[in-house]
Amino acid sequence: MMRALVAGITILVAVSQTAHSQETWAERLGYPAGKRVVILYADTMGASYEFSRPGQELLAKGRLNSVSVMSPCPWFEEFANWSRENPQHDIGVCLTLNSPGQLYRWRPLTGLNSKTSTLVDPKGYMWGTELQLGLMADPEEIRREIEAQIAKVRAAGIQPTHLHPFMGVLFMREDLLKIYLETAEKNWIPAVVLELTPEKIQHFRDNGVALSDEMIATVHKYRLPKLDDAHFVPEADSYEKKRDQFYELVKGLPPGLTQITAGPADKSLALEAIAPHWQQRVWENQLLNDKAVHDFLKKQDVIFTNWREIMERFENAGGQRPGKRGAAKEKEDLGQNRDITDDAVVRIPTFEEPQLSIDFD
Repeated sequence: MMRALVAGITILVAVSQTAHSQETWAERLGYPAGKRVVILYADTMGASYEFSRPGQELLAKGRLNSVSVMSPCPWFEEFANWSRENPQHDIGVCLTLNSPGQLYRWRPLTGLNSKTSTLVDPKGYMWGTELQLGLMADPEEIRREIEAQIAKVRAAGIQPTHLHPFMGVLFMREDLLKIYLETAEKNWIPAVVLELTPEKIQHFRDNGVALSDEMIATVHKYRLPKLDDAHFVPEADSYEKKRDQFYELVKGLPPGLTQITAGPADKSLALEAIAPHWQQRVWENQLLNDKAVHDFLKKQDVIFTNWREIMERFENAGGQRPGKRGAAKEKEDLGQNRDITDDAVVRIPTFEEPQLSIDFD
């Protein structure tokens, strides 16, 4: 089920290693020129206990930099409770508009009437495929739903550090992409999206990605930080091959800001029932806990970061939020180590501290 999110992603796909014709986002955020800056990332927290537990453990061990949580899903409350007790971690909202499983499904927070809502199928569940949602979804219903998901995460005591589109459905249409990026700017929460350089635009079009001029313009107008590159941990037919392919992926990363997404999960009979590619998920949990992998990463000339640090660097470099608060007021709040939404105490890294790293011990 969960590996369906690879199929729906257009902008957030593994891209060819092309030369950048402009300054990378890593450089814009103050990292040294030519450096590879990486977010080790996991999504689908809250979808089930089998996904949430290893994500929590890997965050606590320092072997993941960032995760996102699915607020319409059954295990959201358990993950939210853990997050309130561990507010130092980098947690975003996985904007969930599809429910791809056969038997294990979820409903939206809004638009529950299957006779009138464009967000649900005749049984009242979210559409199973990206294409169904892309053909049926009313943009204003999408806007209300993703705002409701963000609000639910905040109400649960989590100040989200970024927005991530589950299954990439918000990249399917220009109007949905615009809503996604407008929502990010309105809430001052960065969206996971790539910088569309001329080389990437050509690469996407050469590979049949329907990237319209309007979509390109929408991404160019977006003002918050973007990724220079994005990848999923490669699939393979054995753990050893998967680990080797991960090594090759990391060694081949270009300079810039890159997010590498994994899907760690605990093996169980439930996981096997709900996730067709469950073995890949189990191996990805093994990968992130593998001492050999930690030793490999330790030898790479890579800087690790997360979305919270990215936004702090962006604001310190002059990025200003529209509206009454302004960047200066937000920096004051952050300096007091307090969450501006729910007044929960959070720890914000400062530039005088060592840069974020992966725990290799």
